[in-house]
Amino acid sequence: MPNLPRMDSLAARTSGWPVTLLLFVLVSLIDCLAVTKAAAGISLYDQLATPAHPFFLKLRTHRGPLALGGVRGSFWIDDQKVGIVLTGADGYGFLKYTAPSTGTHVLSARTAAGDAQARLHIVAPTTAVVLIEAEALLWQMQVLNRKLSADDAMARIAADFELAYLCAPTGQPAIKPLLSSRGLPDALVLAGKDRNQFKRLANRGVRIYAVVGSARFVDSAQGYGQHYFSFEKSDKARHVKHWEDLIDQLQSEEKPP
Repeated sequence: MPNLPRMDSLAARTSGWPVTLLLFVLVSLIDCLAVTKAAAGISLYDQLATPAHPFFLKLRTHRGPLALGGVRGSFWIDDQKVGIVLTGADGYGFLKYTAPSTGTHVLSARTAAGDAQARLHIVAPTTAVVLIEAEALLWQMQVLNRKLSADDAMARIAADFELAYLCAPTGQPAIKPLLSSRGLPDALVLAGKDRNQFKRLANRGVRIYAVVGSARFVDSAQGYGQHYFSFEKSDKARHVKHWEDLIDQLQSEEKPP
């Protein structure tokens, strides 16, 4: 008679699989319920433009990390309502807007998912704007130990130019408080630092006087800026060795009108 496997040993080898599968399903359900119960939220983005150039105000509604579509909301500039939007399946809502004049305004969004505020800065087409990659700036603050500190250097740049920081879209919520905690000048934090961002700014009539950041960052800006400076060696930008060097190189260029 052939040796058959004992039923108790067979059960011992297989009984773990249903339990493991059940645990996996339960954990997945718990994760889904956590996202479902997460509070709805809204993200609103700083904007930089010039008068008479149409552009899009943008917001995003979400529940936890997931997009929350079909949410009705309104955009406000200072105390004036400028339009209503309905977010799409990706959670984004856009409103075309044209600024009548220069100035700095409080940009607000009010939705069923919550309210948020950002800044809207409208500059003259002749205003010289210096765009700095926020992540590269924060990293260089850790590795560059010079007599002239980064916050002093940025303050001197902000005194002579219009300053704006660019960062990765997903990093904006964390970047803003980090810049503030390092004592850096208060300025717009624009979400997005790829070539499309530079193209958008150029289409808005923004004069990109200088671009400062990593080699990849300045490479993305090629054709849209007047001067390029990088913390890394690049054949498409002037190399910045330290903060004094950045100030000297900016001042050595033709002064903006």
